[in-house]
Formats: sequence, structure tokens, C-alpha cells
Amino acid sequence: MMDILSQMKTADLVAKFVRGDMQRITPYPFLPCKKKNEPRTGNQGLLPSTPEDEGIPSGYIERFFTELASCGHIRVHSVLLMRHGKVIAQGSFKPYTTSYPHMMFSLAKSVTGMAVGIAQGEGLLSLDEKVIDLFPEKGILLRSPRINAITIRHLLNMTSGIKFNEVGSFVEKDWVKAFLLSDCVFEPGTQFQYNSMNSYLLSAIVRKKTGMGLVEYLTPRLFEPLGIENVYWETCPLGIEKGGWGLYLHIADMAKLGQLYLQRGYWNVGGEWKQLVPEEWVEESTKVQTPPREGKPPVGYGYQIWKFGVRDAYQYNGVFGQYVTVLPQHDMVVAMTGGSQNLFADDSCEIIKKYFGDGAQEIYDHPLPKDIKALRSLKSRLENLYAVPENAPKPQKTNRFAAFFLRFLPRKAETIPLLAAGINNREYRLGNSHGTLMPLILQCVTNNFAGGIIRVYFSFEPNLCRITLYDGSDKNVIIAGLDGVPRRCDITSNGDVYTVGATARLNTDEDGRTVLQLYLSFIETPCLRVMKFIFYGEKLLIRFFEHPGVEASAKMLFGLIGGSGNTIDKMLIDALSKERMAARLETILKPRAKGTVYGEESLRDRVSK
Repeated sequence: MMDILSQMKTADLVAKFVRGDMQRITPYPFLPCKKKNEPRTGNQGLLPSTPEDEGIPSGYIERFFTELASCGHIRVHSVLLMRHGKVIAQGSFKPYTTSYPHMMFSLAKSVTGMAVGIAQGEGLLSLDEKVIDLFPEKGILLRSPRINAITIRHLLNMTSGIKFNEVGSFVEKDWVKAFLLSDCVFEPGTQFQYNSMNSYLLSAIVRKKTGMGLVEYLTPRLFEPLGIENVYWETCPLGIEKGGWGLYLHIADMAKLGQLYLQRGYWNVGGEWKQLVPEEWVEESTKVQTPPREGKPPVGYGYQIWKFGVRDAYQYNGVFGQYVTVLPQHDMVVAMTGGSQNLFADDSCEIIKKYFGDGAQEIYDHPLPKDIKALRSLKSRLENLYAVPENAPKPQKTNRFAAFFLRFLPRKAETIPLLAAGINNREYRLGNSHGTLMPLILQCVTNNFAGGIIRVYFSFEPNLCRITLYDGSDKNVIIAGLDGVPRRCDITSNGDVYTVGATARLNTDEDGRTVLQLYLSFIETPCLRVMKFIFYGEKLLIRFFEHPGVEASAKMLFGLIGGSGNTIDKMLIDALSKERMAARLETILKPRAKGTVYGEESLRDRVSK
């Protein structure tokens, strides 16, 4: 009965989504919790080296990064390569940087699995314990017989078959109770079905068994010994870490977690090797415990860890492109963040296989002769990676002789672009729309829904523009580089603070209208907001886009939900795919906003208020 009620709540949620009623889409209020992250320098204890010293030519590494940069199907943010326990190369696609932590999606599951392994090693739990027996206070009397059979092991290897899914977490306040009141699609332990709520239950079990949340429990046992500081992990409405997503890590921290498993759970702490994760757990969790469904990459699943298509390799894997790939045969770890569109793997995984897999051509077991020229070329390549390549600065071609004499000539005064003259210091008032500064995917995963942009003001300086946006109750000033160099600033959405990097481009369209295209990278997340401002006469049209794209992401999510066995879920998927819903969904997924000029006197005074 309760399972049916949960499905009905899901139906109500999707109905609100289709109506655009985002402010009331969940039954519990939003509470701001994401604070501003201060950038940090260095790799916090990881030792640097050169590719040649660790047996790989710098030119080979440069080709790897070049192929990543030229692949149009993926959007890589940062990459860090380790060999023999040392950092041999790292690069970020501007404005992304290794200085800020990055939002983890399902990669967080692997860290949750580590917590379970440590707790088991301390004798606090057994993998064969029945989940239902761990929460007697929930008072679940009338339940499905199959719920009785679910063990901790079934949660770890994704074989619980539970129907309660990610969308269900939007409509329930007590996720543990909703899980236990649900039903199973199949007898637990008989099939593989990926579901993030299994990982959430593991988080709840760690709290139950230890009396501490994941962050508190792991800090002295894992995070502090590894030098991972100030860990933030989003929580459910009742304050339990989400387990399957919502963790923020620096890429160096991701690499440390991979290196820890490469070292079979050992880490050098203050000059002494200590066992942080039981060696037996590392071995068991990286084995294939259950094969995934046929035709679904990667090649198998352990305990919250995917096998990888290279001999002895495995991967911590997060949707939209967070990967830690451990390659024991080459003593390597590849850590990567991104904003890709794929569910479990994208083309970057194929590129990792090509360069560091079974058929790798230029990986040696001995140091190579120093190659200063190749190392310098690699460094230059890593310093010139851009997430929005069409906006990247154009290389300056000036010979040394001309550059010398130019130093003595008077510099031409910099001015704002000619196309900006007609919109400089103008404010526009907008009608109602679903267009917001925050990408819709980011709003959904954080339950932070904005009210919609109502006012926008433009001002220009040489090489940059300032766009002041009034989004619901928030006022944010975006500083965007017009010269291809991203500018960084912070924005606030309902109390949560995000750091963004912005570039913009001015041009005209086929109708001769002035167009300002803004690329806004939420550098702590996979998300890129693109806003296209089209000016004509006294009017303004804004078109909103985002990467990863909402439509493909929705299909991906509903694909997961479709395997849950919920009749109402399947009906909703069918309804959303019908042609008559397409126009309505278009206004939600790809919103537009229209506005008109609001006077031109004392605009600077009003914006400064």
C-alpha cells in the first residue's frame, strides 16, 4: 500500500515539473548548506615527478591530453595522472581548476563502500545482516516478504532489486522508511539493478552502527591520514549523508583514493605505512560480484566499484564524467572530472584504454632519458586547455623584432566593442519564464529551485562585460571575459554559494541583431549554463541552454527508473514521451525570457543599490 502511495507522490512530482511548479516540487523545504569554497594550492602531499622519470615520454602524455581536448563528445574539466605513486601530469580546461573541489555523483558510492569495509574490519557489521533488522524504530510491520531478504551485501553489489529510486527521494522525507516500505522487482541477490538508494541505505547503516555520519566516521580513519581536508557531503532531509552522490572532492583527493586501493589499502602516514582500508576488503570490493545487464558497459560490478575494460583494472565512476581509474598493470591512477552526457562511461574512458590499457605502446618499466623540449611542450599544452574552445584566446603571432619596437610606441587606448555601444548601461525588465541562472540539472540534484530572472543589466569595459541578474530574490553580478580569458566570481542561489567562471562573445546573427553569448561554468559541478541574449530595438530575448543537456539527462534518469518495476513510473515515462507534451516540456527544458528596456536614466545608481 505504501509503495503505491510513494508512486502516487512521484506522479504528483512529475505533474508539478511539467507545470513548471518548481518552488513546491518537494514536500520538504530547501535549506541552504553549500558555503563558499576557498581555492587551495598544491596537491596536499602528493609528490611530483616527470613523465620520463616514471617511464613515459612527455610527448605521449601530450598526445593523450590533445585527444581529450579534441573529442567533441566529451567535456573534460580536469585530469591528474599518477605513476609509481607520483604525479606526472595534471591539467585543467579553463575556467576549471584543480584548486576547487568538484561535485561527485556516483563516484561517491565508492567512498561509501570504503566506509562499510572499514566498519566491517572493525567488527561493527556483517555483510549478511538483514537490513530490516537494523531499523526496528521505523516500525515497518506490513512489508513485502522480499524486503525481509535484503542484506548489506545486496546493497553493496546492487542486487537488492528495490523499487524505491532516485526520483522517490524527491517526494519522501524519511528515505530509510520509504525504502523499507517499498517492494522489490525481483528476489534480492538474483539480478543486477543499479539504484543509488542502495548506497544511501549503506550510509544510513554506517550511521546506525557507528553513531556517526560518513564524514565524521571517515575523517580520522580515512580523510585525515590521506590529507583530505574540509570534506563536504550533502545530506538527506533527516541529515544523513546521501551516500550515492553529493560528495565534493578535489581531483588530488580523488587520485589519493585511487592510489590507496592501488597500494591495497596502505598509506604512508608520517613516515609509517598504515592500513587504512582492510586489504581483504580492497580485494573483494574490486572483484566482479555481479555482472551488469547484457550490453551495458562497464564490464562488471564489485562492491560500489566498477570493473574497467583493462586487465586487473577498476574504476570509481560518476555520471557526467567523474572517474578514478586504477591500472595495476602499469602502477597508474588516472583521475578525471568533467561535464559529459553519458551515464557510466564516455569517450574519455576509451581514450584512457588506448593510452594506458593493455595495448599501450609507450609505457616502460624503467626511467627514460630527460627530454626538456618535450616536457616544455607538454607544459605549454597543459597551460592552454579551454573548456569553451570557441571562446579561447587567439594566439598572438608577433616576431621578436616587431615586439621589441612595439614596446616604445604609444599604446592604443582600449575601448568597449562597437557592438556593445547600443546595450551598454541598459536595464531590461523580463516577463515570467522558467529561465534561471542555475542549470536545471543542478537545481534538481540539490533541490535548490530558483524563481526565474526578472531583471538584467549590462555594462561593458575593455575586454569584459558585467551582467547583473536579479534571479528570484538573488542579485548576482557576472563578470565575463570578452577576450577569451575566463573571469571568476561567486553567485548565490537561495543562500548556496557557487564559484563560476565566465566568458562571453559579441556578434550579430543572420538578421543583423546584436547577440551576446554568455558561457557560465559552475566550476565545482559538471554544469555549464549558456545564455544567449538577442537584442532588437528596445527588446531583449534570452534563450537558455545547459551542458550536460537536460533532455538527454532526463532520458538517462528515466532509463534507470524504468527498470524499477513501478507501474506509475512507466506510465509517466510514456506520458512524457508523447508528442502533445513536447511543447510544454520545451518551455521547461529550454526556457526563453523576453524583456524590454526599462528607462536609461540613473541606471548605475539603481544597480548599485
